[in-house]
Amino acid sequence: MLDWIQEYADVIQIAASVITALVWVVYLQILVHTFRRQRRTSLLINRGGAQDMSARCLVSNMGSEPIYLQDVLAEIETGEDQYTASVVDHSELSRDEIDRPEETTSQGPVHSGSFVDIGSFRDILSRADRSIGDRSRPDQVRRLTLIAIAASNQAQNIVAACRSFDVVREEGSESLLPPSVHTRQIRSWRKRRQLTRILDRLERERVMKQSVGSQLTGTYRPALRTG
Repeated sequence: MLDWIQEYADVIQIAASVITALVWVVYLQILVHTFRRQRRTSLLINRGGAQDMSARCLVSNMGSEPIYLQDVLAEIETGEDQYTASVVDHSELSRDEIDRPEETTSQGPVHSGSFVDIGSFRDILSRADRSIGDRSRPDQVRRLTLIAIAASNQAQNIVAACRSFDVVREEGSESLLPPSVHTRQIRSWRKRRQLTRILDRLERERVMKQSVGSQLTGTYRPALRTG
């Protein structure tokens, strides 16, 4: 046995070095993956306080780094048409109702583990209605999709998240029912570039007559609920 070890000592040493290197490579990959996952931005869009139009819309930062909430888009779906408009500014408030400049908008920094109250869902529909104008039919809205957009990493990267809420009307009341319990995260480079183009277009046109949520998430959209 000793003679065999002495004969193949060089081979054994090389094999041991290769195995050690592989172990370190695997360990390094796990370390990098864990670090990137900890720094990954995660936005949640939730309904709080009620299940009807008076419910508050909350955007939470569940990542480990602070973010800057840049915009919130509302995609309105009726039985026939789809419109997308920015609803981050509190256009439903008059100047007499505003005490501080920051009350005019939901834009601003959001620390890790904190959230921003965007307003009630009724307020959100009202803001979208102002942009859509005479094409708007609030009583025929069947689905509301919200897209929260934020800047992270010293404002160098745009991240976003998307969640839909079905508007169910029965017996004279309205309920908001999300088709999914999850908030879809938008992280890919291609989708973020597409989102930047959408924001640029909304700066010029204020409203888009098309759906953007399904384009950004690239997922199948569940059928609308019926009352």
